[in-house]
Amino acid sequence: MFYFPKSNLGWCPVYKACSSNVFSHFCGDYFDAETCQDKHIKMKNYDGGFRDQTQFRESVPPAENEKRFLVVRDPFTRLLSNYRNKVELLSHTIYMEAFVDFMTHFRPVRWILNKTNKRKAAYAAISYAKSMTENGRPRIPETDNPYLYPPYPTFTEIVSAVTTGWPNNHVIPATQRCGPCGDTKFDFLLKAESFDCDINNMLEFTDNERLITNSQRWSTNQTPPLNMTMFYSYYSTLSDDQLDNIYNLYQDDCLLFQYPCQEHIKNIKKFKLLNPDYKHEYRNTWNGRIGDWEIIS
Repeated sequence: MFYFPKSNLGWCPVYKACSSNVFSHFCGDYFDAETCQDKHIKMKNYDGGFRDQTQFRESVPPAENEKRFLVVRDPFTRLLSNYRNKVELLSHTIYMEAFVDFMTHFRPVRWILNKTNKRKAAYAAISYAKSMTENGRPRIPETDNPYLYPPYPTFTEIVSAVTTGWPNNHVIPATQRCGPCGDTKFDFLLKAESFDCDINNMLEFTDNERLITNSQRWSTNQTPPLNMTMFYSYYSTLSDDQLDNIYNLYQDDCLLFQYPCQEHIKNIKKFKLLNPDYKHEYRNTWNGRIGDWEIIS
């Protein structure tokens, strides 16, 4: 939980649910306009900015009129947004070790490698993808590599990792992260799908109208906006069991925040049935010679 002292508002961030846009609204209370254009500004480490609520309460008691809010997002689009930004763009290098683990553990390959060689091959593939992401002029892979198709974890592999317990803040269910049914009570529930309207209403209600004008958005990725064609393309790569596992993981989010998760699963399965030969195409995939291994799609 974070606390914005100048607004008397507490917020539990659900990452990949408009968290950067929440920062953009409140940044103007603590920094100048130029500084607020940098989405990487570490506001919580600034003496005059907001802090982790437990630390802040050590010296400052809660205000009587303090309100708390939560922003949530459809679990299926949130999970896919995390994949397109954090995995396909390799925007967080701190996950490289985890990505190598996922690729070597979940990807079936015909070319039998020992454990050490598998990790080296996966590292080499990710390095290739990273060079393409950074400057568009990737290094040509030196040798054929079963992890070049694609050179980062597939959506299937990430879903397998998430549903088997990957403890990543960007994919943890909102109900687990923020506990709205537990001791933490929230006064406002905002949704990413109607974020601008919801946050404006909250700011007006809490006498923070000055923050409504902070409409500057921090660009969090360079991916095209998600549309339903992309949605079905990615989710068509999953097995029926994986779709059911996603629902089991996010079931509380789906029910509590009234998202149509079961309808998503029904429509994805229908898409797969009507398009049995459809193959999803991953970005930044090496188009050189294909060795004796299966292309992952």
